[in-house]
Amino acid sequence: MEKKIILEKSQKCPGMYYDPEDEVLIIEGRSIPENPESVYKPVKDWLSGYFAENDRLNMKIVLEYINSGSSKHLMEVLKMLRAYQANGKKLRIRWLYEEDDESILELGEHFRDTSGLPIEIEMLIE
Repeated sequence: MEKKIILEKSQKCPGMYYDPEDEVLIIEGRSIPENPESVYKPVKDWLSGYFAENDRLNMKIVLEYINSGSSKHLMEVLKMLRAYQANGKKLRIRWLYEEDDESILELGEHFRDTSGLPIEIEMLIE
């Protein structure tokens, strides 16, 4: 089955797609768009539709860089996921970071601690 592209990856926007074969939603790349609300809206809409028909979701977040506006909207996505989890949906969220990228590591820890989700923080192994 082919990957479902939620948002095409670009120089300023992360790629967001669902891989049905591995059953994982992936957000990857740089997130420095002019209008982060319009970037994260498609994944919020997709999640609403997905959880109307499914009870579990695996997610992988691999960001090279994210600006503060995007961070706010990614936190909204995580809060949405927390609400789904509170209603019985099963989640596995992995936050991957490059070995020498302290800021992305710390951001993952911040999202984990602030969202209340059991985000697994792992070093990216290529």
